[in-house]
Amino acid sequence: MKRREILKSAGCVLFLPSLESFGQNRSAPEQAEVKRLFCVSMGYGFFTDVLPQTDGADYTFSEHMEPLKKHRDQFTLYSKMKFGGDHVRDHKCFVGNTTTNPDSLDQIVADHIGHLTRVRNVVTFISHAHHHIVASWRNRLPVMPIQSTRLLFETLFAKTDRKTQERLLAHKKSVLDGSLEEAKALMARVSGRDRQRLREYFAALRESEQELSKSIEWLSNPRQDVEFPVAPQFENNFLATEVDKKRFLENPRQIQRGIAFDMIYKAFRFDITRVVNFYMTGLDNDHHITTHNVPKAEDARTSLTKYDSSFFSLLSNFYDKLASSKGESGGTLMDETVTVATGNNSVSQKMGPHNGNEIPVFVAGGQFANHGGHVIRKGETTCDVYLSILQKFGIQRDQFGNSKKIIQL
Repeated sequence: MKRREILKSAGCVLFLPSLESFGQNRSAPEQAEVKRLFCVSMGYGFFTDVLPQTDGADYTFSEHMEPLKKHRDQFTLYSKMKFGGDHVRDHKCFVGNTTTNPDSLDQIVADHIGHLTRVRNVVTFISHAHHHIVASWRNRLPVMPIQSTRLLFETLFAKTDRKTQERLLAHKKSVLDGSLEEAKALMARVSGRDRQRLREYFAALRESEQELSKSIEWLSNPRQDVEFPVAPQFENNFLATEVDKKRFLENPRQIQRGIAFDMIYKAFRFDITRVVNFYMTGLDNDHHITTHNVPKAEDARTSLTKYDSSFFSLLSNFYDKLASSKGESGGTLMDETVTVATGNNSVSQKMGPHNGNEIPVFVAGGQFANHGGHVIRKGETTCDVYLSILQKFGIQRDQFGNSKKIIQL
């Protein structure tokens, strides 16, 4: 049913908070070990030849990972894992398989804790390219991302006057009511198969109505005053030359991503949302071409190492802010937040671009036991990590995607 898909997607695009099921107040489990989830993925994947090759707590840091050194004790690098491995599936990094797994990692966590904040969850995408823009999935439907830092800012922090908000919400309610009446009228005139589709449509409508009601409740809550972020400054000794700084650190796309990272940090700090999925591909027009040249050109391999290092600068800045901010539990936001940085593809000289044979996953925050170390899980699925993260949020599941087991993080 096309209208169901439109409605379902629309509810997600607006990022309205989810309502308590059937009017009952929901709360996050008291024993949950973490409070926030940040999923960030690189569509072209990391260049795995230059990642650390030794495991354990005393693994040798790669030079291009230099920006992350100061946070070594706050993250774990899992490597040589497996999943996906082509352009068609690279954006399904956090969902596993939409045939057997209808929701991505971020959406499952948002279903669990999204009602605790004004914005249920955020999905955003920044890239020079337009392809593969969907990285979040809900009920097997793609969640359209915010693709503008201005729109991201307005979604999280803009203050619209109450009358305008009430008018917009009343219009949405009118559309939903009309859709419901039309669907009810059709129920008696369609085939059995279509009736099943209509029942699914009713379910989507009920969920949209619940989210709408919850958003009305949040109208009375004051919003935090936040200024639009300034262009970030990146420190990276691996990219110390003026040429590298201009190409990889002062690149307009890098600056735009840094601004988005800052907004996400502030959204966590002011408890506007607790779940974010950030997908990115391509720092510039040469990035994709470079991945394809890795098997045959040393210059391409050197260049790709620098692309990855620019991403580690973004991640390090984000870790800086989380680690220096106090959390509700008395620790830091880093302690309360799980950050998962990965990609559904990897790039290597031997296996080429867009292969899924040696995928790295950086898991930070949450005070997990393996932090400070490098864990090689050769050939194991990345979904094992995601299933284990769900457990940390108090979400009990036997499987996620093609996961095989729960692992010690």
